[in-house]
Amino acid sequence: MSVKDRVTIITGAAGTLGTVVTARFVAEGARVAAVCHREKEVEQLAEALGEAQPDLCLTCDVTDEAQVEAMVGRVADELGTPEILLNIVGGYAPPRPTVELDEAAWDRMLQMNVKSVFLCSKHALRHMIPADYGRIVNISSKIAIDLPGKSAAPVVAKAGVSAFTGSLAHELKGTGVAVSAVMPSVIDSPGMREAMPKASHEKWVKPEQIAETLLYLASEPAGAINGAIVPCFGGV
Repeated sequence: MSVKDRVTIITGAAGTLGTVVTARFVAEGARVAAVCHREKEVEQLAEALGEAQPDLCLTCDVTDEAQVEAMVGRVADELGTPEILLNIVGGYAPPRPTVELDEAAWDRMLQMNVKSVFLCSKHALRHMIPADYGRIVNISSKIAIDLPGKSAAPVVAKAGVSAFTGSLAHELKGTGVAVSAVMPSVIDSPGMREAMPKASHEKWVKPEQIAETLLYLASEPAGAINGAIVPCFGGV
C-alpha cells in the first residue's frame, strides 16, 4: 500500500480533511505538493504539520485553468512527473430553498467541486498518461445519493464529481491511470460541529478514516479499482 516516493498533488491541503491527508501522505514518504488557495493557508498548514512538512507548498486557484496548468507544471519541474492527484478541494452550502438560491452561490458550488476536479485532472493526466501510471482520487458526498431538499447546488455539484469520476474511468481504460472517488457522509470537523451542535458527532466519519481510504486508493495495488465510488459513511 506504500506511496513512498510517489509525486503526489493534494489540493485543498490546508482544510480540515486536507491537513490530515497531507500529514498522512508525508508520513508514508510520498513526495507531496500541498496546494492551498492563499499564502495565509500555506502558513496555517506549515504550523499545523510541525516538522512533517511536504516537499512543496504552493498557492493556486484551482478554478482557474492558467493557474492550474502552471501549478502542475511547477510540480513536474521541481518534484517529477505527478503520479497521484488527490482532489480534496470542495465545499458545501447551508440549506436554502431553490427559489432563494442566487446564481453566484450556484456557480460557486459547481466551480469549487466540479470545475476544480476537471481542471486538475486534465492537467495531471497530461503527465500521467504518457508515463503510463497515475492515481486520481476525488471527493464526492453522500448527499449525491440522498438528494436532500433545499440543497440543490451542493447535491448537483457532488453528483457531478461522481459522474465525472465514472466517465473518466471509462476514458482511462487501457492506460496505467486509475480514477476513483470516496463518498463521505458528514465529516467530523470543528466547522460541522459548530453548525450541527445537537447531532451525534460520534457517528460522523473521521478525517483520519478518509485519509486511510485515500491512501489505499492512491497506492499501486489499487490500479484495478477504476471508477469506484467508495462509501465512507461512518455510522450515518
